[in-house]
Amino acid sequence: MTNTLHPSSASPPRQAELLGRLKRHSLYRAALQNLSESPDWASVPFLTRERLTEAFEAGELAHPDAVRVHLTPHPGGSWLPEYATRVDIDAQGQAVAAAFVRAGIRPEDHVQIAFGYHRFAGGWIMQGGLEALGAKTIPFGPGESEAQLEAIQKLGVRVLVSAPSFAQKLGEAGARPELLISSGEPLTAVAGRRERVEAALGCVALDCYASSEAGMMALETPEKNGLRALEDWVYLEVIDPESGEPLPDGERGELVVTHLSKQAMPLLRFRTGDLTRIERREEGVYLPSGVFGNVGGMLKVKGVKLFPREVAFWLAGHGLDQTQHTLRLWSQGGADRLGLSVRGEWPEDQDALQADFQRRFAIRLDELAVTVGYEGAGVVDERG
Repeated sequence: MTNTLHPSSASPPRQAELLGRLKRHSLYRAALQNLSESPDWASVPFLTRERLTEAFEAGELAHPDAVRVHLTPHPGGSWLPEYATRVDIDAQGQAVAAAFVRAGIRPEDHVQIAFGYHRFAGGWIMQGGLEALGAKTIPFGPGESEAQLEAIQKLGVRVLVSAPSFAQKLGEAGARPELLISSGEPLTAVAGRRERVEAALGCVALDCYASSEAGMMALETPEKNGLRALEDWVYLEVIDPESGEPLPDGERGELVVTHLSKQAMPLLRFRTGDLTRIERREEGVYLPSGVFGNVGGMLKVKGVKLFPREVAFWLAGHGLDQTQHTLRLWSQGGADRLGLSVRGEWPEDQDALQADFQRRFAIRLDELAVTVGYEGAGVVDERG
C-alpha cells in the first residue's frame, strides 16, 4: 500500500541519536549547534557539494580511523576525497548484501563486475556487498569486451554487474548471464531501454541507484515495481528543488540522502541533484520510477517546472537523439511558448509524440521539429 500523502521528510529512525552524534562531527558542528533538542526534520540544514568543497579546503573531512579513500568526481572537473572506516565498509557491505539477496543473487553465484576499481568508488560499492553475501566475485573492471565475454562463458557467470550500454554490447557478442544489475547509466528512466538490454542478454535486468558519495541507495527486485531503498543504510526524502520544502510521496523532486550510521564523512540531508519520486509502502521505501533526470538548469515554463535532463531521457525513449536537441522558449501575447528541435527520423504520428510530451511533462509543445541532420544542444530562452 502506498501512502501518497506522507511527506517525504517525516523523520529518519533514531533521529535524536543521529543528530546528537553528528553535532560532534567537524563537518556539521557549526551548522547544528543552534538546533533545538527535538527539531523538526525539515529544519535540519542541507549538505551541498559546495559545503563539502569548503570542508575539504578547511581540512575537515579526514577521519582518524579511515582505512580507504576514494576520489569522488565533482562538477568542474575537480574531485573530493571520500573517507571510509572499516566499520563503514562492513556496514555498507551488509546493507548491499541484503539488497542483492532481494534481487535474487545467491552465495553460490559467480558474479562479474564491469565497473572501475581505481580511484573512484565504482566497483568497490558492489564488491563489498557481494563478498558479504559470499558470492564468487570477479572484479573485472571496465572494457575488454572479448576478455569479459570469455570469463562469463568459461566461469558460467550467472550475474553481471555493469552499465546497461556495455551489458548490451556483451549480450550482442554472445554473453548470456541470467541476471544483470544495471547502474551508472539510466535503465528504467529511458522508455524501452530495459527491454532492449534484456533482449540482447536473454536475461532479467534490474535497475540500481548508487553514487560515489553515498554508496548504493536503492535496487530493484525481480518484481520490477520500483527501486527499493537500503533503509538500514540510508534515509531518502524528496524536496522541491526551488524552495527546499519536503514533498508528499509520489511527487517528483530532488532526492536528498542521509547516512544512518556512517562514521567517516556521513551525509546529512545531502542534495544529490537527482530527480525522482518516492513511495513508502508496507514492505519498504521505493523509488517507483527510478532516477529520471537532474534538477540542473530547471526551467519554469507556463507555470510548470521543466527539467532539461528529464527531456533528454524522454527523447532517448522515443529513439531520438538526446545529444542533439534544443529547447526554445519565447513569449507571445504575454504567455510562455515552448519549442523542441531534435535530430532523428520524423515520427509517423507527430500528434501522438506531442501528446506524450504533454502527458509526461504537463506542458504543451507549441513547436516540434524532428530533422535527420539537426545540430544543436541546450536551452535557448528568448523570454527576456
